[in-house]
Amino acid sequence: TPVINVVDPSPVNWLSITWNTMEELVRVNKDGRTVPTLAESYRWVNDTTMEFKLRKGVSFQDGELFNAKVLRRSFDEVQKAVNPHPPGAFLNFPKDTKFEVIDDYTVRFVFPAADSGAIMKFRGMHVASTKFWNTNAFKNKKSGNAEGNW
Repeated sequence: TPVINVVDPSPVNWLSITWNTMEELVRVNKDGRTVPTLAESYRWVNDTTMEFKLRKGVSFQDGELFNAKVLRRSFDEVQKAVNPHPPGAFLNFPKDTKFEVIDDYTVRFVFPAADSGAIMKFRGMHVASTKFWNTNAFKNKKSGNAEGNW
C-alpha cells in the first residue's frame, strides 16, 4: 500500500488536510446538520453521557478494521496533547472525560459535567489507524510531541 505524506508548513491548513485524509465520528452536511460518519448513530444517555454505535465494515487504507479498540486509541492519543486543537481549547475534551467500551461497536463518553459543545468536539476528533499512531502520528520528529506541530 503506498503511503502519502502531506506536508504543508502553514498552520492554517491543518484542518483541510485532516478532513481530507482522516475521518470523524460525525460531520456536518451541506445543510449544516450533524450526521454520523464513522458512527451509525449517537444518543445522549443522560446529561453527561453520550453513546455511539460505530459503523461496521470500515477499514483504513492500511487494511485495519475500525472498531471500539481503534477509536479508543485515537481518543487516548488526542487526549495526551495539552492543546490538541489549534483553533482553540474549546474543542478539547476535558482531561477527565471517560471513554467506555460497551462492545466492539458501542462506546460511551462520560463527561465530568454537561457539555453542550460535545457534538462539535466529536466532529473534530480525528480517528486514525493503529499504524498511524505507531508511526509518528502528528508528532514533530525533532521534539517528539504534537504541540504546535499541527
